[in-house]
Amino acid sequence: MSQNFMERIQYLKNRVVNTRPEMDLENAVILTRSFQETAGEPFAIQKAKAFRKQCMEKTVEIWDKELIVGCSGSKMRGGILCADTCWSILDDELETISTRKYDPFYLKAEDKEAFLKEVKPFWQGRSSYEAWLAQIPEDTKELRDNGVVYINRKAVRGWGETTAGYQQVINEGIEGICNTIKERRQRLDITVPGDYEKDKYLEAMLISAEGIMALAERYAKEAERLAELETDEIRKEELKEIAEICCRVPRYPARSFREALQSLYLYQICIFMEQNAASYNPGRMDQYLYPFYKADLENGVLTQDEAQELLDCLWVKFSEPCLFQDAVTAEFAAGYPMFQNVCVGGVDKNGQDAVNPLSYLILQATMDVQLYQPSLSVRYSLAKNPNTFLRKVVELIKLGTGFPAFHNDDIGIRMLMNKGVPLKEAFDWNPCGCVETNLEGRMRQYTALADINLGSIIEFSLLNGKNRKSGLTISTQTGNPATFERYEDFEEAVKEQIRYSVAAVVKGSHVIDEVCMDRFVPALSLTFKECIENCLDYARGGAKYNCGNGIILIGVADLINSIAAIKHLIYDTKQVSIEDMVAALDADFKGYEEIQELCKNAPKYGNDDESVDQIVGTMFTFIADEIEKYRSKFGTMTPGILPVSGNTPFGLEVGALPSGRNAWKPLADGVSPNGGTDFNGPGAVLKSVSKIPHDRFVQGTLLNMKVEPEMLNTDFGINQMMALLKSMCSLGVFHVQFNVIDRDILIKAQKEPDKYKGLLIRVAGYTAYFVELGKDVQDEIIGRTVQKGIMAG
Repeated sequence: MSQNFMERIQYLKNRVVNTRPEMDLENAVILTRSFQETAGEPFAIQKAKAFRKQCMEKTVEIWDKELIVGCSGSKMRGGILCADTCWSILDDELETISTRKYDPFYLKAEDKEAFLKEVKPFWQGRSSYEAWLAQIPEDTKELRDNGVVYINRKAVRGWGETTAGYQQVINEGIEGICNTIKERRQRLDITVPGDYEKDKYLEAMLISAEGIMALAERYAKEAERLAELETDEIRKEELKEIAEICCRVPRYPARSFREALQSLYLYQICIFMEQNAASYNPGRMDQYLYPFYKADLENGVLTQDEAQELLDCLWVKFSEPCLFQDAVTAEFAAGYPMFQNVCVGGVDKNGQDAVNPLSYLILQATMDVQLYQPSLSVRYSLAKNPNTFLRKVVELIKLGTGFPAFHNDDIGIRMLMNKGVPLKEAFDWNPCGCVETNLEGRMRQYTALADINLGSIIEFSLLNGKNRKSGLTISTQTGNPATFERYEDFEEAVKEQIRYSVAAVVKGSHVIDEVCMDRFVPALSLTFKECIENCLDYARGGAKYNCGNGIILIGVADLINSIAAIKHLIYDTKQVSIEDMVAALDADFKGYEEIQELCKNAPKYGNDDESVDQIVGTMFTFIADEIEKYRSKFGTMTPGILPVSGNTPFGLEVGALPSGRNAWKPLADGVSPNGGTDFNGPGAVLKSVSKIPHDRFVQGTLLNMKVEPEMLNTDFGINQMMALLKSMCSLGVFHVQFNVIDRDILIKAQKEPDKYKGLLIRVAGYTAYFVELGKDVQDEIIGRTVQKGIMAG
């Protein structure tokens, strides 16, 4: 690996890390002007023409030393405003966006003026979010307003959290896709009812395709212009090659590894430009890019080091954009997360070992670059993948960047099958966003319509539907707990509260479906073959597989530990009366310190305790049953456990709990135990976590673990980590991710953020710069249990 190679990557890295996130209004202004020009045309055509206009008029810039080019906006770390779906989010925060607590974006005076003069006047009253607010059911609204349910605004903003058909773009080219669209269009008959609408939709697709090809040509011309001005001969040649590549891709099929990478990234910026949303996932890059890498290597077109440099440059590009989200959403997903999930490993389409030489280069790219994107995931097949691959994975974990997310391949396959995908295609699943499961170019889903606060469920069960913080009765009334003579009575009250919350969320989900039906994304839909054949947009269910909206659970350990404490202290040992327990919780244990001590010493989740783990299996099988009994117009509702950083703000809404937790503290993250309550090592944690029926929580389950760095400093430690990961797969746990960093370093970074700008940390399903997180989230990460050993148990 050459010195110049590493100097280039370090230069590109430093530029990203030291660039301040900024609001980018250019696309919003262009889109607004286009909609004004196309008034009266079908909405799909308006959207497509607006996208094409953005491609033809947006700022095109190629930054110094980069080999892979493209930017969805006009600024390197820009937060793009998608005006047609979420203009009002910025309107609410015009005076605070630059200084807000979580994920601030600097807003220039001229951008603020453009927003007030052009964007807001046109879109006022037209956004998806405004429509949803006007139609939200009352019970859903009550739960939302009292912090019981977080309605994910991403769900009314855009169509991320998907895996587009990158393979199709690379292998067929946009022009090849256009030929398919034209052929399908010829089979329509406008005299047939419905075919006019289909014809106009296919026209919208072709217009969007024109925009993608035009943008690539603009980058080619910019590279030619810069080459003419360049005095450094090496850089001049690089710019000429960029121009040649962008003249060809993504219009035509890629012929080389470099063309394939550039084609992929130009399409990536286009779909993000079309809809500002999280989690456009490049997916299984080691599978669809390997033929290009292998051929170029065999033909002498490039060396392994040159391929590594190109991948590293692409990794830097993935880290440039920042997801713009409102202040509340930023609390639940702090750190400007883009959730661009790249995956390696697992089995191939035939169910055989899919690990190849490119898998190792992709792992190495994350080791080289050490930025927060892309979010690298590993699919690991215990039966099929080699030990050399697993060891490379552990070497990456050892670096302490929070990468990779480690997924049990067998469970991922079963999750896809539970979504209605046949085994033959389920073999090809990919991680999406945090830990969700997806299928390239074939699946439409909402990862998370809403998050349900499981801490509040316990409160409602003990307070007869009342919210402790507001004092209002906002949930179903399940009775005075003093009348519960048996533990089973209390358990039934908890289940009834869950039923009520799930039903309220499903009602809100149906409104979302109606509101978003016309939020067309023809550029994204281009690479979903069934969208073309069905002449139906991704937003309207045109994809091959359409899943019902996701419902996410937050506070797993808080729910289980509270139920276990109630069972143990009130019903089994009768050490505390239910009246005294409620009084102690009302007082946040002040004056009831003895009861709090009993609560803290009650059996806890994460310790391989059968009395607690039985509750885990019972409750989460019930929750999966309850969510899956509902359907949206697109399919069965789907559960998941992936809190992002939502456990921290949710904790601010929940008073003291029978687990011994004090009021307003963060809830547990993902399926992890509460910090400081797991005492028997990681093996015991995995055994408790395995009692959750992971394959039924098809939106994914998320386990965070924290390991001391010195545990991985020897071959013995690396071998033990490999054994731990194999044990996780044997037990049927879906996912685990590790923070391998000294607690003292995190504390220093909190006090002196300017010295630790590049410090990465795994939050929950994504990696972020530690110093860009809010203090509440930082504190929660610092407080997680540190595993002193990594024996599998």
